[in-house]
Amino acid sequence: MHALSGYLEFPPDQRDITLAALREVCARSRQDPGCIDYWWAEDVEHPDRFRFFECWETVEHFEAHQAQPYETAFMEEHVSRITGADAHILDIDGRRSVMGG
Repeated sequence: MHALSGYLEFPPDQRDITLAALREVCARSRQDPGCIDYWWAEDVEHPDRFRFFECWETVEHFEAHQAQPYETAFMEEHVSRITGADAHILDIDGRRSVMGG
């Protein structure tokens, strides 16, 4: 599996635009082949900082996702205006339910 975790900070005066863009990129990304998990959430201690997590079955699925036109547009239109960021690739060998299923 291939996972990415981190955050992006956006200008406070563009909050509505940011939220709409994050909703759209989540909905579309979750439909991409190989997507295991994909989400954004606002950091409760830092307004306008949005944390993300995405997990893909393979690096190739992640790369195909990154090449999608909607993802390229998101990067150009929204990531280009961030005021802070951090991200990490996570090495994951597998997954199992902790809920017994």
